[in-house]
Amino acid sequence: MRTPLPPFAETTTGRRGFVQGLLLATALATLGWPAHAFAVPAVTTPTVLSGTELDLEIGRVTVNYSGKASVATAVNGSVPGPLIRLREGDAVTIRVKNNLDEMTSIHWHGLILPTEMDGVPGISFGGIAPGETFTYRFVVKQSGTFWYHAHTLAEQTGLYGPMIIEPKSEPPLAATAIIRSCSATGRTRLRFRSI
Repeated sequence: MRTPLPPFAETTTGRRGFVQGLLLATALATLGWPAHAFAVPAVTTPTVLSGTELDLEIGRVTVNYSGKASVATAVNGSVPGPLIRLREGDAVTIRVKNNLDEMTSIHWHGLILPTEMDGVPGISFGGIAPGETFTYRFVVKQSGTFWYHAHTLAEQTGLYGPMIIEPKSEPPLAATAIIRSCSATGRTRLRFRSI
């Protein structure tokens, strides 16, 4: 018998919706509701990493998605990997250690980066060999919601996670009110006023 998924009020699309969905699924899995319908990380729950120097470790963990144990690829012991919070304009250093027995990578999806920091094996770099550490260094040039993932088969087994990049500074609030008035002669006037 097939178990229906829980009802959701609305379906979101785009990067922000994807990241919000990842976080919701992680929260529900962490709470164990319902355990048979969502992935429950075997080792740790995702954490939040922030700052300009981060360390990530890619390795295998045992997970139980449906009552049957299987092996997944984790970042810092969790599937999905930790939420990474960065700030626009910061120069960041992210050290990624590969504890797998195969080459892997991390691609920073949607970020504007130097080609050699993009994380696509065979195109922008050679990948991260087993037991090796690769250091990504780049300046964060935009803000928004993004995600990171492998460009190897490790993505299909769990190497992915959300990223939130805060704007350099909060944009000033500015609004313009449009006031429409009709005169007795039937003429419409539009007035613009900053508020």
